[in-house]
Order: sequence, then structure tokens, then C-alpha cells
Amino acid sequence: MITSKKEAEINAIKKITENYDKIKFQLENIYDSSQFDFLREEICLCILYDLNQSAITLTNHFFENFFKTMLQLKLGYDKNNAELALMYKDVIDQYDNKNLDDIINVSCSKGLITKDQKKILKELKTKYRNSYSHASKKEIFGDDKLTGFHINPNPKSGENAFSEVKEYETKYNLGIQGLFQELKAKNEAIEYFIQLDLIIRETLSNFYK
Repeated sequence: MITSKKEAEINAIKKITENYDKIKFQLENIYDSSQFDFLREEICLCILYDLNQSAITLTNHFFENFFKTMLQLKLGYDKNNAELALMYKDVIDQYDNKNLDDIINVSCSKGLITKDQKKILKELKTKYRNSYSHASKKEIFGDDKLTGFHINPNPKSGENAFSEVKEYETKYNLGIQGLFQELKAKNEAIEYFIQLDLIIRETLSNFYK
């Protein structure tokens, strides 16, 4: 935990230095699309400062926002409505409240993404978007386990509160989940964002050819 301004400054510089090289490409190479570049940059800043759970939850928003917007752009273009104010009204009304699974499926059927990309996106949705957005302990921690002493909260006289070493499922141990979720997010936030960023760049490149 941070306890002073000086410690906070030293800690921030150290984390930025450690994390910068990991997302150097994503941070320095823009999409040339302001509506998406703001989110890309903000996610990068979260990662730079080691705000990994924030990075994952914002990447979840970016995930859904990007593909919903790209689908609406494509279908709006395809309608070729001469009146700009009405170009996107119907497709926004149609898709604005669709769930992410539907958006991914339609994005594939309309040629925005490939079948391989669709498969990857559905895996990312299950692993990160669903688990963190719905705070599902079973989905976040899965089969993760930890090893520790069995603790007897009410030991009898002469008994030791700590007994044999046991293996525990993280998803069923509320007391340690805050720490383990942060550690898990630190290991996964960059990988998640980089995988999504790659598909986003490929989608934009193909869309604006």
C-alpha cells in the first residue's frame, strides 16, 4: 500500500518504466480514429500505472464499443442514405442494445471479421468481459488453487489454530480474492489488450481499404 507522496512518486516511475516496453507499440501507434484512440490511450495509461483491473474493465468497454460502432458504421454506409442525419439512425436503433455475442456473430456474417477472429473474440468475451463485468468469482478464478494451512477459527484449549497444509479453490475463499484478483489481473491485462488491439487494427485496416 502507498503511504506517502514520495513513495507514490517512486512507485509510479518504477511501474511506468517496467510497463512501457510491454505496450510500446500500442501506445505509440494510433488508429487514426479519434473515437477509438481516446480509449486506446486511456487503457495504455492504466497499464503503465499498473492499474490492471481498471485496464481490463476499460478494455471490456472498448471491446463492445468498437465492434458495435464498426457494425453500425458498415451497415449505415451500406444503406447509402444521402441524408447524413438519418444514415445511422436505423442501425443504431437496431443494434444499440444487442448483446456482445450477437454483435460478434453479425460482425462475422457481414465480413467485418474472419471466422478465426470471431473464435478469438468469443474466447476473450468469456474469459474477461463476462467474468469481470459480472463479477463472477467462478469465471474470474476458474480452477485456480492456493496452498495454505487449514485454520481453525475456534481452537480448543491446547489445540493449534493452524493444522495441516491444504489446497483451496480460490473462487470459494472470499478473504483472499481481492489480492488474488489483482495478481491475476496483473498477469492478464496486457495480454488481453494486445490480443484485442491486434484484431481492432486488422478490422480498421480492412474497413478503410
